[in-house]
Amino acid sequence: MKYSQSAEAVKTEYDLGNKEDHKAIREFEIVLEQLKTAPLKYPLWVYGEPKEVIPAFKFGKREFPESINPRRVCNDIVGLTDAGIVQHLLEVKAISRRNVKKEHPNYGWAVGPDLKAYEDFYQKKRALGDLKDKRAYAEQKDDESFDALAESREKLIKSMKP
Repeated sequence: MKYSQSAEAVKTEYDLGNKEDHKAIREFEIVLEQLKTAPLKYPLWVYGEPKEVIPAFKFGKREFPESINPRRVCNDIVGLTDAGIVQHLLEVKAISRRNVKKEHPNYGWAVGPDLKAYEDFYQKKRALGDLKDKRAYAEQKDDESFDALAESREKLIKSMKP
C-alpha cells in the first residue's frame, strides 16, 4: 500500500443485532468449519505444538469431557486451535513464522505482515464467541423454562386429582 492510497478501516465491533453483521459472523463460522477439514500442506508440527488430547476437567460447576482432535495445535500467536485455521492465517499472511524446526514447534511466530487480515480474523472470532455464548445462554433458558413448565403441569395435574 502506498501512502497516497486511503486505507480501509478494519471493523472493530460487530453488532449481533445488525442483520448484516450477524450474517457475516455466520459466514465466518462456516468458513472456520471448512478450514477444520481442509487438507494440510505440511506436517502438523509446522503449525505449532500438537495437542491431540485435552484431558477432562471441571471448571466451576461445569464439567468438560476429554477432547480428542488429531489436528489441534498450540502456538504463541493463535493459542489452541485447528491446524487448518493456522494454515489459512499463514496463507493470507495474517501471521508468519521464521526458523521452523521440529524440535521447537512454538518458536518463531509473529503477527503480520498483513495486520488488517489478522485484526479482521480476531474481531470476527471474538464476535463468533459472543454469538455462541448467547446461543448457549438461550438454550439454557429454554431448558429451564421447559423444566419449569413441566413441573407446573405436574403440580396442576396433582392438584386436580381428588
